[in-house]
Amino acid sequence: MCLSCLERVRCVDGSKMVQVENIDGVITRASLLALDGPTPAPGDWVVVHSGYVIDRLDADEAERTVEQLRLGALLSESPDNGGIS
Repeated sequence: MCLSCLERVRCVDGSKMVQVENIDGVITRASLLALDGPTPAPGDWVVVHSGYVIDRLDADEAERTVEQLRLGALLSESPDNGGIS
């Protein structure tokens, strides 16, 4: 099973690859071959699926999504999460 991930571009690695960092701080490389439009710049948020950048996100939307993901992770780790599992 494949999973799409929200990642921030750290640097452009040639014309067809970027170095990206996920919200947990894990750094990987992703291909730009599946992305239409201009090359993302460092700091841009992108969606990576199976090693390919497939979409860009607006910075504000990405920041809100990251905060929601982090909040959800905190709630799921809490010993008293109010019945949320």
